[in-house]
Amino acid sequence: MPGHIAATPTARATGRLRAARPRWPALFVLLMAPGSLAAPPPGTPAAAAVAAPLRVTATVAQGTLLGTREDGLRVFRGIPFAAAPVGPWRWRPPQPAPAWRGVRDASAFGAVCPQPLRAGYSEEDVGGRPMSEDCLHLNVWSHDPAANGKRPVMVWLLPGGFTRGDSGMSRYDGSALARRGVVVVTFNYRLGLFGEFAHPAMSRAQAGEPLGNYHLMDQLAALRWVRANIAAFGGDPGNVTIFGMSAGGMSVNYLMASPAAAGLFDKAISQSSALRMSHDRKLAEDVRGIPSLETEGASHAKKLGIDAGDASAPERLRALTMQQLLDYQVNNPIGAAGGLNPVIDGRLLVEPVGTAFLAHRQHQVPYLTGATSWEGSLVKGGARSLPPVLGILNVTREQADALYREPNEEWLGWKVYTDFFLASQRYLAKAHATTGQPTYVYRFSRVLDGHQGDYFGAAHGAETRYVFGTLDALSRVAGPDQAGDFGWRVNESDRAYSDLVASYWVQFARTGNPNRDGLPGWPAVTPGNDLLLEFGQQAPQVRRDFMAERWRFFEAHFDAGKL
Repeated sequence: MPGHIAATPTARATGRLRAARPRWPALFVLLMAPGSLAAPPPGTPAAAAVAAPLRVTATVAQGTLLGTREDGLRVFRGIPFAAAPVGPWRWRPPQPAPAWRGVRDASAFGAVCPQPLRAGYSEEDVGGRPMSEDCLHLNVWSHDPAANGKRPVMVWLLPGGFTRGDSGMSRYDGSALARRGVVVVTFNYRLGLFGEFAHPAMSRAQAGEPLGNYHLMDQLAALRWVRANIAAFGGDPGNVTIFGMSAGGMSVNYLMASPAAAGLFDKAISQSSALRMSHDRKLAEDVRGIPSLETEGASHAKKLGIDAGDASAPERLRALTMQQLLDYQVNNPIGAAGGLNPVIDGRLLVEPVGTAFLAHRQHQVPYLTGATSWEGSLVKGGARSLPPVLGILNVTREQADALYREPNEEWLGWKVYTDFFLASQRYLAKAHATTGQPTYVYRFSRVLDGHQGDYFGAAHGAETRYVFGTLDALSRVAGPDQAGDFGWRVNESDRAYSDLVASYWVQFARTGNPNRDGLPGWPAVTPGNDLLLEFGQQAPQVRRDFMAERWRFFEAHFDAGKL
């Protein structure tokens, strides 16, 4: 059907991505459904399935859902939280999800949002599932509604550089977290050009609505749905924690600074994230040599055969098939400085995140943030990667040599890039702590015990599988022939450490403070201290003034508006 393909390794976009060499603009990224089912008549096999003990129901605003009971949990998958953004609704704000009659099956994940798949990341998990622009679905893991009250809610924001990822990937399975007494929600949002795009003709035609940041609009729509419906799954709509890694962690920070997100969440966790403090690009204005989203969109349209002055440009762009846009993305770099990070649009985002935090205009909620010890795992290419890294971060070679005294150029690039991640989060945390809100910072340096010495450190996003309790799913994407950046040998000691990490995250979601009896203490950041908790190889340890010289360098860099 139009706008719908099988997400298989043989799909054209997938094959081309695997064959393509990584492009340097990708570094900027991190700087970066089932149809409704009528109720079956009594006596039919489908009716028997509904009555079987392995099926459970929940009623939300749109209708009744038929989920599954799995190892004591109630699981609902593929729930539409917005209408399909297809046809005339491509590159428009998400619309409310339509109601359905009868009972809608919620036993399977919805469609994968359009994206090129990548071996070792998404291909193994989502290959073979449908890929469609009709992908705005969410999933819920919960216990039976509690007689003694509602459970805290944890809403996961996907990583993937705003270009790839899916809420049904095994690493984000919510089962283990839900067994800790929370309700877990994962969801899809539009990716790539489908999630961030603007064109001057579209801006003129749609002047009365938000523009460009469709990925962020989808996130807001999902959070509104959660506030309105999560009680049906035993969740507390008044205790919602957003948490995300990489692009998802960046999204957490953008939502913290977005006036449109007011009242949609109560706590925030940003993992393995990095942001420029003052250099966000804009919807319609070229700044400091950085093309606006409209400028970039007009360039893409021209390459697709649509002139900027064509009055019918919006219609012609929406007439392009999903596959045409996927093929274009594979063969052309998308995103300027900042990749596909949300842009300043004057509606959802009115200022850079760093500016909002320094002025105390971010949302006043408990905040937990941090990064890993090898965020530089994102940087590939050996010694030749160093100049682009330094250029992206506005750091001179002389500054880097004086600060790090590292002769290995590949390692130097890794160290500078890694420090940028943690420094940007410490900078936001320091500003947030001055508001009096509970604020906590971590550094995650642990690697799997069976892989000690195999890696430079804990790779980008390494903490995520510990939080979700999905370390054993590494075997789906890694092994002796494809070790990846994390390894694959998982021991009982690793599972025990995962239990420790997840306990902190759940306690923070429950109370806004990660500390409880039985856990090593995690001190809050305050205006008078610079403390963080390092998740080291054997146990967490409190660090004061961690890597002070390097931290002060980046702090001054941010203060001076250089990054």
